[in-house]
Amino acid sequence: MKILLISDTHLDHIPESLLEILSGYDMILHAGDLVSMDVYTDLETLGETHAVAGNSDHPDVRRTLPERLRLDVEGMRVGLIHRPSHSPDSPGIALMAKEMDVDLLVFGHFHRPIFERDGRRVMVCPGSPTSPRLSPPSVAELLIEEGRASLRIVPVGRPMCSYLQFAETLYLNGSRDPPEG
Repeated sequence: MKILLISDTHLDHIPESLLEILSGYDMILHAGDLVSMDVYTDLETLGETHAVAGNSDHPDVRRTLPERLRLDVEGMRVGLIHRPSHSPDSPGIALMAKEMDVDLLVFGHFHRPIFERDGRRVMVCPGSPTSPRLSPPSVAELLIEEGRASLRIVPVGRPMCSYLQFAETLYLNGSRDPPEG
């Protein structure tokens, strides 16, 4: 089973170009901040979709989607939440995985890929494919084959956050001036 992990899209609709990149998965798990239910509908056109509400979601999204979700996926207990703690470096993420009693906790909110392990529990933030922070745009991919799971972060574009655009300019052009715009 091939599962797309995504969060923090912050869009009213997913552009066709991004939908093409996100296609080919058996299941999609969105860890919140869809902003609009239209994003959920866009993802549903690609396959079975599950999502939770995030702090930036429209009230319609918050009324429709739960704040937390726990799924059994091929014998693996998977938790889905937007904001597991107030800090990405906090033990709060591991505590949330323990509280939800999951093998894998998929979370969002931080807009950059995070991967942590606490004993048998794995916690992952896939980053954001549309508004990353200090990272390239990304999603994550979970593969479950014959009872074994593997997880990887998948870049889906060039650096978009202003800091990385500036860093890329320094690297590529030898310039020290920040980019305009």
